[in-house]
Amino acid sequence: MSEAIVKFSIQRLKSLVLQESLILSGLEDQTQSFITILDEIGGLYSIDPGTQEHYKFESRWFCRLKNIIQNMEDCIDEFVIQMKNQSGSDHQTSLINLCRNELEKLKESLVELMNRMYEHKKEKEVKVDYPDTKESSSSQADEAETDEIHTPTSPTPIKYYHISIPFYLRSCLMYCAIFPEKYGIAKGRLIRLLVAEGLIQEKPGEIPEDIADEYIKTLVGFGVLVADGSSTTLKVNEGLQEFLHGMMEQEDFIASCTSSDTNISPTTRRLSIHSDAKNIPTNLSSLPIQSLFLFGIGGSLSDTEFDCLRPVFHGKKFLRVLDLERVNIKTLPDEVGDLIHLRYLNLWNANLNELPESIFNLLNLQSLDVRFNNLKALSSGVLKLTKLRHLQMLKHSGVAGVRLPAGIGSLKDLQTLTGIYAGGGIALELGQLTQLRELGIMDLTEDDVNDVCVSVMKMEGLISLALEAKSSYPEKALPSIEPFSPPPLLQKLRLEGTLPKLPDWFPLMENLNELRLGFTHLAEDPALVLQFLPNLKHLTLWHAHDAKTIGKEFCRVGGFLKLEVLVIASRVLEEWTELEEGAFPSLKYLHVRNCLKLRMLPEGLQHLTTLQELKLLPLHDDLEVRLKPDGGEENYKIKNIPSISYMTNSMVQQIARGHAVEGGTERV
Repeated sequence: MSEAIVKFSIQRLKSLVLQESLILSGLEDQTQSFITILDEIGGLYSIDPGTQEHYKFESRWFCRLKNIIQNMEDCIDEFVIQMKNQSGSDHQTSLINLCRNELEKLKESLVELMNRMYEHKKEKEVKVDYPDTKESSSSQADEAETDEIHTPTSPTPIKYYHISIPFYLRSCLMYCAIFPEKYGIAKGRLIRLLVAEGLIQEKPGEIPEDIADEYIKTLVGFGVLVADGSSTTLKVNEGLQEFLHGMMEQEDFIASCTSSDTNISPTTRRLSIHSDAKNIPTNLSSLPIQSLFLFGIGGSLSDTEFDCLRPVFHGKKFLRVLDLERVNIKTLPDEVGDLIHLRYLNLWNANLNELPESIFNLLNLQSLDVRFNNLKALSSGVLKLTKLRHLQMLKHSGVAGVRLPAGIGSLKDLQTLTGIYAGGGIALELGQLTQLRELGIMDLTEDDVNDVCVSVMKMEGLISLALEAKSSYPEKALPSIEPFSPPPLLQKLRLEGTLPKLPDWFPLMENLNELRLGFTHLAEDPALVLQFLPNLKHLTLWHAHDAKTIGKEFCRVGGFLKLEVLVIASRVLEEWTELEEGAFPSLKYLHVRNCLKLRMLPEGLQHLTTLQELKLLPLHDDLEVRLKPDGGEENYKIKNIPSISYMTNSMVQQIARGHAVEGGTERV
């Protein structure tokens, strides 16, 4: 991890010099000296990262190097805070001199350490041993075959694998292990965290979020991260969890607080608190943490519990990441505005009715998630957050978009903007946000739809679009989305609300890979068009088509060539009669939801050899009998599917009456 610390520290310093050029003008020479020295130290890690020599070299110097770099970053962060709180040239000059003296001492320590590293490397005369002979290749192949490096099961291959991957992937993997075991990590959340933490190698001309996405895809390809069927939720491979937790503890990467008596190191920079607010450490106020996560703390916090959390907002001046997802805090203290280095703030489902105006002092904030709260509007203060990249909103109770202030088009770094109301002139102003990659609009009305269409057509880089109708569930109608030409890179589309017919522009979406039609209640079967979208991989038809019967025309041979996930929900569907042999050649996951009247699964389902998982929630009681493995007349349709889960209608009714049920997750 030493290499990661060095590389990412250089990146942060360069970024900070650009962002705070005025404040750091008195420290330019020293910051550049640190960059130069760290660059030279980075060159010492040119040993092949796959060798034991590299691992030993890293381990020897890790702790001292990390401490010097962290102290240097703290010194500069503290300087930035003090300079922003001071006025008058005399005070500022004193601060500059004080900081220069501290940095000079740290630089001397860093130079001394670098010289010792050079001497050690020279003494050992480390040689790179490339396994390019047939014998070593054969040996490595045997080892890979025996121990399955991609899904390691013993300490030796795990350790080998961990030290053999590049430092930036290793940091990404270690970060994933912050989340509790078996905890599903939303892919978008992980991407935003990696960017906020500075754990990706920035490349000129490339979007940081895209680089983080590639890291995740690579780790999934290696098998160390496991994706769910939709590839939107991730978990660390179970065989790696214990090893990674040991590495995190050894390298002081993060500390986990799982009980009230957990001993937390005074040098901890990342802290996760699990299960109970009572597990918040008593010395929280004295810890120099930069990242804080609270996991599994449900229900409303008592006054006493909230008092334990207050140190987060008082004096945590170095905090960069604050993740309070599902923590019911009700109110956000004004002191949150003092966390000026904060880049990531997750308040998902925190039961907030409003945000304090001080939150808009967080000028370094990149990601703000306030979904599933009770916010009705954002004040004009949000326009001060010029570095904001992701603004995610959604009202908790009822279906209503959050109102935005005029001028929102000035936030030119915004990539994600969701859960908004487009009325009051906002629809046209969205046309200024041509850099947007994800847009979600609620309460869409006839008055605004034309302006929305005009604005969206200007967003040539838009990847994800969600449009939801005005009015209340379930009688809500989407206005006609015509004339419209979808952005050329559009990959995800969600439409919620009744539609008289599928829009004429649907066949134009050649890059679309994920589609949800919700409560559209189409008269004609949308699959007649959708099956010919060449890259569609994930399709959700949630009360999308009011038909009692689905036949073989739903997917002809040659249709849905790349579809991997299919979710169908319908309260009127009674029969799915037939699948042509050769239909759905790539389907892996079939989820049938809320089909209370469905009495028949299609003939031909048994031919879907790629199908890995079938979910039937709920399952008609009569159909359960016919699908049973012990004599069920239709069991042959499903007997080769590896994973089947179900819950019958009668089970659902028992649960509704408060009775426990058995068998809901068993194979039929």
